Amino acid sequence: MNTAPRSLRTHIGLFGRRNVGKSSVLNALTRQQVAIVSATPGTTTDPVEKPMEFLPLGPVLFVDTAGIDDEGALGVQRIAKTRKALERTDLALLVAEAGSWGPFEEELLAEIRARALPVVVVLNKADAGPVDAALAARLAGLGVPAVETVATSGQGIARLREALLAAAPVRRRRGAAHRRGPRLAGRPRRPRHADRRRGPEGTDHPAAGPDAPRPPRFGRHLRRRARARAAVRPSPSSASRRASSSPTRRRSGRSPKRRRAASS
Repeated sequence: MNTAPRSLRTHIGLFGRRNVGKSSVLNALTRQQVAIVSATPGTTTDPVEKPMEFLPLGPVLFVDTAGIDDEGALGVQRIAKTRKALERTDLALLVAEAGSWGPFEEELLAEIRARALPVVVVLNKADAGPVDAALAARLAGLGVPAVETVATSGQGIARLREALLAAAPVRRRRGAAHRRGPRLAGRPRRPRHADRRRGPEGTDHPAAGPDAPRPPRFGRHLRRRARARAAVRPSPSSASRRASSSPTRRRSGRSPKRRRAASS
């Protein structure tokens, strides 16, 4: 599935402030060392992409972004790249440190919801401090799932996977409907074994019985088949009419070539 183009993948973006554990969450989800993890804030400068098969969702593209609170001249460019990655995101992971929800998270959550994107809040580093109960209740009231994790130890990653699958956009999910494409409206296709001589509303038509007269073309077809099976030669009257209408044949039925051979 790594050969699938990006346009057919579900783009899952990880957003949040610096040093909240976005890269650790990405490594825990993919079970690989995709992004560099460091205690120094701002380690991730450019978006890090990881294509993979995320079953049963299908081919996805994880995008780890720089911190939304980056500073300096380069920080402005990194934030611009982060917002550009948000434009092509199908599912957003808002990663925050447990007990440190602030204005940056509120602004980012409002922007994600304004774009009508499904979002899952990841309260990482849950072992460092308790999660605000009022925040959890408010997120639940907004219909935003929140998962407590400790990415370095793998705690809560299984629940995060379940939340990702539940929040994944329906149009990207794989399945029988996706393989066949949308069902077109209109007249349904009739099965091959359906009786084409049935009447309206599924009732038997009066003329569909075994003794009903066949259409002219069908009767002609049956006569031809009977002649072929019984090897019945045409009647003399029809043979004489064909012989008289053909200028190249005599009544004896000989061709001009045979007549020349007989005369010589």
